Amino acid sequence: MRQKLLVFVPQEDGQPSLVSYSLYAYGVKKEKPVYTADHRFLQLSFDANCVVVLFYYFSGFERAYVVTSLNQAKALGKEKSFLPGVEGELFVLFTAIGHEFRALRRKVKLLTAYSEEGVFKLPLSFWFRLCALIQGRKAHKSNIMHLLHTTKEDLDFYERENDLCKKIPV
Repeated sequence: MRQKLLVFVPQEDGQPSLVSYSLYAYGVKKEKPVYTADHRFLQLSFDANCVVVLFYYFSGFERAYVVTSLNQAKALGKEKSFLPGVEGELFVLFTAIGHEFRALRRKVKLLTAYSEEGVFKLPLSFWFRLCALIQGRKAHKSNIMHLLHTTKEDLDFYERENDLCKKIPV
């Protein structure tokens, strides 16, 4: 089982970029970010057993993905996906453009302010429900915080560990 997911973020360095996008990634980082040998990319290592949120900015449009490793997807019977700048086999939980992109960006900012990396360790069920709230345009702060607290309470009540990572966030 692969322990980390590699994300390569393009770096400009004052020179014309060979890639046509910018990338921002949020998740549980495994190692300190390092530059590749040619200094064109910043390599980020994320925990492959947790959710990672990727925000792509292409010229003219934006797209976001909520992804996890293929190991989690095999239990659901899903096929692998490939994304630019990401090394490895992925399962895409949610794709967002337009209003959904901006809503996901705001909700990730809200959740990371609450717990910087802990929210990405929550079970897939939390992320499916969060994405459903965003799609239904019901992703108000009160609904998100209620979802977060009920998910954590359910995990504590049933004395279960998170189905993605070993530790349950604060």
